[in-house]
Amino acid sequence: MNHESTPRRLYWIDFPLLLATVGLTTWIFPTDTMTFVGALAGAGVGLYTLWEIIGRRAEIRFAHLFCIANLCGYGLGTVNSWLTLPRGNLPLARCFGRDPEAVATVMGAILICSGLLYALGELYEPTVFDHAFSLDVDNRTIVFVMAGVSAVIAGFAFKKMGFQGITSDAGHVGFFSELLSWIFPTVFAVTALCFLEWRGMTKLFLSAMLLAEFVLIIPTGRRNLIYFVLLAMIAVRLGPPRRRMRFSRRVIYASALAGAMALGGTAFYYLRYAGWSKHQISLPERISLAMTMYERGNTGKVNDALQKNLEKRTFVLGYVSDLLDASSRKPTAFGANALHEMQLAIPSALYDDKAGVLYSEETVANNTFGFAYKDEANSVYSAGLIDFGFAGMLLYPVVIAFLFRVAAGAARLYLRKEPATIVILCLIYNALLTEAGLSTRFLAMRDSMIYAVFLWAIFEIPEFKLRMQGKRGEPCQTT
Repeated sequence: MNHESTPRRLYWIDFPLLLATVGLTTWIFPTDTMTFVGALAGAGVGLYTLWEIIGRRAEIRFAHLFCIANLCGYGLGTVNSWLTLPRGNLPLARCFGRDPEAVATVMGAILICSGLLYALGELYEPTVFDHAFSLDVDNRTIVFVMAGVSAVIAGFAFKKMGFQGITSDAGHVGFFSELLSWIFPTVFAVTALCFLEWRGMTKLFLSAMLLAEFVLIIPTGRRNLIYFVLLAMIAVRLGPPRRRMRFSRRVIYASALAGAMALGGTAFYYLRYAGWSKHQISLPERISLAMTMYERGNTGKVNDALQKNLEKRTFVLGYVSDLLDASSRKPTAFGANALHEMQLAIPSALYDDKAGVLYSEETVANNTFGFAYKDEANSVYSAGLIDFGFAGMLLYPVVIAFLFRVAAGAARLYLRKEPATIVILCLIYNALLTEAGLSTRFLAMRDSMIYAVFLWAIFEIPEFKLRMQGKRGEPCQTT
């Protein structure tokens, strides 16, 4: 999957120097304006890296994927709130009850951490997929798509998945629900890849699958729409090189995709709004209420609430700014949070006393620093800050990126090319998440091994023929 490559100057010198320079300047001069400048610089670097991976078939490294997640998640979110939130002359941080200096300092810290991760990833991490990698799909891949879509539909039917994703029972997520959280994004990504590689009746079938999957994503959340589509775009670049599409057609496709995502995000918020002030409402009931509300024209309040939500929800610097400030003044947890997050990843069947340790990262933060958090934007950074302050913020992303690369290497070593690629896509999906705590990262590595068994069974079946299957560049099969 990867070949030896010369480290690229852009990723081990230029980007790290840029991020370190802007980050240190933001740290030394912690003003509201420098928060915006730092966020803009980080978002620009993250988006360029993402564009190189998707548009130029650049090498993929987990270290760089974590940089994309953090720079785009924290940077773009801050830029969006800065530009859209009405606040007069009030500093952005004050709108969220935070100290502007603390928020600027943590923005600088994020840039510095990302610069280090860029350099280490480029110099020391072997590529997961390089520009020459190519995945040829076959009929077993179609079986995987069918099995995956069937599992997702069954998950909705048996209420293992619903509004805002997978469901839990008193904080416990069952085996099938957990597996669905990885099946769904990878099935969507592989369906998109197969859609471009096949033609004839099979292509028509895959287009129906892709549309059905997109509709099923909507109730699970707006962020899922973004992450699923990003994963699909990365999966598509893993196929054989294609003739370059004309610019006008690319604009049409990009506009259609952006419109579909905007429509899907709005539809999700209507489902969310329809359930306010109601308890234990089912997904079909939400859909019915949302449709009734739209048909009656009662959309003014919903649209206003959506606008305000988009202005404020993207600002996720507050939690980590509080943690960085507190960790510089008080003793940290010294690894207690990481140990607890590891415990959460142990299957209940192997851990009789697990129910007694089901508490959140916020609980550790509250006990350590005297906060009163309930539900915040957990991340690798927040976990590192709770345990070891700024040193943990620097170290934890490096360690997690290394562990993800080890898991990907194991999949590549013991599985066929196709299932190994899907397992790695599962890990890539998790790496792209900004708001995912340490336990979510450990679960991704644990579940990738379980997922590998499921994929091994599918891809060990003999290849077979489909009428009118026709892969791209081949004549259609009629017998």
